[in-house]
Amino acid sequence: MRSVFAMMAVSALTLTACAMDADEDAESRYAPVAAGQAIKMEQKNAPIPGTAYRMAYRSTDAHDPTHLVAVSAEVMVPRGTPPAGGWPVMAWAHGTSGIGLTCAPSIMGIGGPQASFYGGWLRRGYAVVATDYPGLGEPGAALYLNAKSGGMAVLDSVRAARRRFPSLSGHVVLLGHDQGAQAVLAAAALAKNYAPSLQIKGTIALGAPYFDGDSGHILTQAHGARRFAPGVVYGLLLGASLGAADTSFDPSSAFKPRALPLYRKASELCRGDFFGAVEHAGLTPDNTFQPDAENALAPALQWARYPSLKLASPVMLGIATNDTQVPPAQQEKLSQALCSVGTRVSIHHYRVEHSPLLNAAESEAQNFADRSLQGDAISSDCQ
Repeated sequence: MRSVFAMMAVSALTLTACAMDADEDAESRYAPVAAGQAIKMEQKNAPIPGTAYRMAYRSTDAHDPTHLVAVSAEVMVPRGTPPAGGWPVMAWAHGTSGIGLTCAPSIMGIGGPQASFYGGWLRRGYAVVATDYPGLGEPGAALYLNAKSGGMAVLDSVRAARRRFPSLSGHVVLLGHDQGAQAVLAAAALAKNYAPSLQIKGTIALGAPYFDGDSGHILTQAHGARRFAPGVVYGLLLGASLGAADTSFDPSSAFKPRALPLYRKASELCRGDFFGAVEHAGLTPDNTFQPDAENALAPALQWARYPSLKLASPVMLGIATNDTQVPPAQQEKLSQALCSVGTRVSIHHYRVEHSPLLNAAESEAQNFADRSLQGDAISSDCQ
């Protein structure tokens, strides 16, 4: 993995050099360089009941904790006077959008569905901080489904926002869907030691993937080996991320010749276009993956594992029973793993597909967040 560290060292040196760029504001230019520090902030127009900003900030490199990466995020502050102690924060972690630079939600902008989602939380009195993850929105390597990378980015986005907005409280509720559900569970595990200034009151994970010692099944999940399966898309994204992080990675060790053109496109196309391109190319698990693909992709499957599942604050786990992208059985296995180590888990099932889960769980998620902030006892569904 020396090539990984060499590349990341170059990235870190570049970030340090950028610390004096003209577009950085005076505070970050002269403050000691550290994770959880805003680099720049820009107000944006958005149809929400509050004020929106795009923020660039620093986070820790998941491969080398002595180095930093630049990450972008959206920060939304409610209208009006904050309550005593400041606005509580809902830290939002989005689902898979792709691994290209322009696949960042902060670049795509806040459209109607996003404005409705954010607006519901803002009207309840939450500030919203929504990270893009490293490699999306700011130059750098996108480490798809890297649990530590996503978790640290979530925590650092809140720390950076609080430095710029004293009206934001240190009381935080974490909410994520799909890839974001993995990120917030990882953030909850890392928070005590990595970001002790934040009080994580509860974590809401919707459609969360689960990686353990037997994670190769995600590459062939659903519909059989000869039909299109979402695992093909996720496998290509993992492979492209691994290739960006480690220049010694040989994509032909994981992917058959028919799939290599899509491997190269994985870093260029965002989620919707990439799903369409993979399906249009007729890729299936059988014609995409080499027999030894699981071993070839082992470093990425390893980085996708949670740092810990023993969490101090309660978890709401939302499971879509009709999910064809993150199999319900995988989500149930995650709930069992959380319960087995003593985490308080409130388990909710919804008879929907993967994407509609966010809307289906909205009211229960908001209720869970309110109760967690108030310190109400959250009952556990663990047996």
